[in-house]
Amino acid sequence: MIQTSPPPEPAGNNDKPVFPFPDADQTKEEIEESKTHHHRPRDPLPPMGEFGLKRGIRPWMANLIAIGGIIGSCYFLGTGYLISEMGPSVILLYAIGGLIIYTVMQSFAELLVNVPRQGNFISYSAEFISPTWAVGTGWSYWFNWCAYIPSEAVAGGIIMHVFVPTVPVVLWAIAFLLMITILNLIQVGGFGLVESSLAIIKIAHNVIFCAVAALIVLGLIGTAGFIGTSVVLPPDVNLYDAIFPAGAFILVVNMALILVNFQVSEIVGLAAAETQNPKQTVPKACRQVVHRIICVDILPIFFLILIIPFAEAGLTDSVFSTALARYGFQEAAAVLSFIVLTAAFSCANSGFYGAVRALYGLSVEEGMAPRFLSRLNRNCVPMVGTLVTLACCWLVLSLWWFTNGEGQLYIWLLSVSAFTGAICWISICWAQVVFRKRIHERGYTNADIIAPAPLSPWMPVIVGVVLEVIALVVLAFNPDLSGSLYLSVPVLFVPMILYWVGRRTGRLKPFRYLNPDEKTFDELFPDKRVKQ
Repeated sequence: MIQTSPPPEPAGNNDKPVFPFPDADQTKEEIEESKTHHHRPRDPLPPMGEFGLKRGIRPWMANLIAIGGIIGSCYFLGTGYLISEMGPSVILLYAIGGLIIYTVMQSFAELLVNVPRQGNFISYSAEFISPTWAVGTGWSYWFNWCAYIPSEAVAGGIIMHVFVPTVPVVLWAIAFLLMITILNLIQVGGFGLVESSLAIIKIAHNVIFCAVAALIVLGLIGTAGFIGTSVVLPPDVNLYDAIFPAGAFILVVNMALILVNFQVSEIVGLAAAETQNPKQTVPKACRQVVHRIICVDILPIFFLILIIPFAEAGLTDSVFSTALARYGFQEAAAVLSFIVLTAAFSCANSGFYGAVRALYGLSVEEGMAPRFLSRLNRNCVPMVGTLVTLACCWLVLSLWWFTNGEGQLYIWLLSVSAFTGAICWISICWAQVVFRKRIHERGYTNADIIAPAPLSPWMPVIVGVVLEVIALVVLAFNPDLSGSLYLSVPVLFVPMILYWVGRRTGRLKPFRYLNPDEKTFDELFPDKRVKQ
């Protein structure tokens, strides 16, 4: 998964020092002591370090990973649940989610190219918000995938159960996790190639569905003749009740759940350290997210609600397959169901990459996790982090025995992932706003920023922070999803508390290491108001 080269030799006296990130809680004595300590070799170092990440992900791979990342099993199965709960208004919910992820990705792109950090949003959280908050953000992001990966495995099991009903869903889920583990023991080039190939399959699914659904609507194929808007707007129902059969507030209630559909997009940022020519590739991939969301994500949903009544949607199969089967295309529906397997495998694979990458970054780059988690094997794979992540995934999957079947477990795991994943997105937008504020205070203007996020700070604050916080608060009042907070809230705050106590008692040092090829914020943006 992560391929590295041997770490550089320890810096000599003539080498340029690398200073830790500033910590708002540090005293002056701690700052001086941290600078002195920073020059001493870190002991013990892992056999290989983060410093030499090879850029094995090509630009075309990064673009495909970005577009394919937003098409997971939640898109195919979770959308069925949402349609059954809220009807045609799901299209508006997707539009809101698209606006949020567009804002997040634009903020992320600005940070990535102006303040390059291999630690990505964890580093940005420590540098621009607080190291304590960064601890919670990093561990939340890791656990986000530990919940999301089993949910994808359960989704794959649900689909396979349709084809082979004699095999329990839980056995298929276990098989999926085993395959994901094996794939992630290969180098980064394998990850990029596999993910980009699976993205092509998922994109083809949505394009073909749109074409077929359009022909069904026009009555050119299928068994129903011309249907136009009769399904989404029944003649005997007024417009409001047709669009909002469960009321308009349902948009707020399910807002957190829709965010899961857009997770994995930030993997482009996580892979920035391994992407060729990141200053051009990463901003381009982030800018194109909005077009991809409209064309590849939202447009198929529009055609979907035109051909399937919301009462017929659900979690028993891909809602796209259910829609085609309704008009006599059983064979095509079976093919689409099988494609959902590739989506589940793809996003779970990306999630596993992100989880181990975050855990590795916490232990090596930030020092916010035990150092043994950064140990690499002879193939340059963080084996300990991989095994710890895998063990957590199995523990989460074991919650199966405490739920009322795979449907409840699937939605519950998605809500856990929604909460913890949203913390990451909130941190990205928050860090970008603080970054913009700091450079303005140093005499810089927006013209000095590469790939600036549009409408900053208002759009990142309102859309990227406030709207997501509202979504998470409302999550607590949804009886079907509120139980997930018993896992997601402690994952955020327990690491923060332990870190804060460790700092206060002197058991933990406040050091934040930059990589040798990275510059401090002061070096990147020296104060223009001070005469050099």
